Amino acid sequence: MVLQVILLALAIIMLYYGAEFALESAEKIGLALGLSPLVIGLLIVGFGTSLPEFFVSQLACLRGESPMALGNVVGSNIANLFLILGISGTMVKLYVSREEIKIQLILHLILTSLLIFTLVQDRVYPWSAAMFGAFFAYYLYDTFKQMRKQRHTGHIEDAHEADKIHWKEYVFLVIGFALLYLGGELLVTSGSALAALAGVDSYVISAVFVAFGTSFPELVTAIMACKRGKNTDIITGNIIGSNIFNVAFVLGSLSFYDIPINKDFSIEISSLIFAAVFLLGLSIAKKNFGRISGIIFLICYALSVYNWIS
Repeated sequence: MVLQVILLALAIIMLYYGAEFALESAEKIGLALGLSPLVIGLLIVGFGTSLPEFFVSQLACLRGESPMALGNVVGSNIANLFLILGISGTMVKLYVSREEIKIQLILHLILTSLLIFTLVQDRVYPWSAAMFGAFFAYYLYDTFKQMRKQRHTGHIEDAHEADKIHWKEYVFLVIGFALLYLGGELLVTSGSALAALAGVDSYVISAVFVAFGTSFPELVTAIMACKRGKNTDIITGNIIGSNIFNVAFVLGSLSFYDIPINKDFSIEISSLIFAAVFLLGLSIAKKNFGRISGIIFLICYALSVYNWIS
């Protein structure tokens, strides 16, 4: 058991440094390409920080731990929204009222509805792959359309940074993603072993501990962005982008495994739809996501964890 705890700690350390390398290099590369902080968060950072969820879930299914894979995706999205966005909101104001962000929040609500539709079935059917794939294709199309628009208008917030791009940034980006992958693999291995030793249901382990671990890159990315005074659109884009990648890309790819759904997801469904509607409501009302909103989200996350453990 001691060995598994050590491996779990090592996995979290690898995820931490993977997130650190990925954030810094992704931001510099994104600025060099003329992208806004929101698109950098949505596409580059969002994709990179979702790699642990992808690899952990694939490995879990290949090893016959499909409840862990499903719990990882659902639990990770809940952690991203309530824990990470909650912590970020208590540290800085997140400006969610801009039109660009409102469009992303609408897409996030639509995808959350598709996820709920999937969770009320008796299994994750292969046709879900087509549903999520179609959404993901549109999401990429819309994001790349924004990229082209921003490049034509010369949208670079810190133009001198674009001149300093170096090949080593691409190397650090690859190293960051590699650490995220290795950390994710260690996490699912040690998480499964600890679940077996403790006699705890694999879904609980995945929804609480493994999901927190795979969401750790997003957490580190958000805290770093807050402390270093980065544009908060990176944080918002990272959370929204990561959740979209988790469901449309990760769960979409898992649909081919024909995963049975033997658990009642009522609490998780209520939490996800509340968060999606709450954020879109703030955006429509032209309000910021600040300290009060952050505290509300942190309380919701604590209640979710309590529900899983109890």
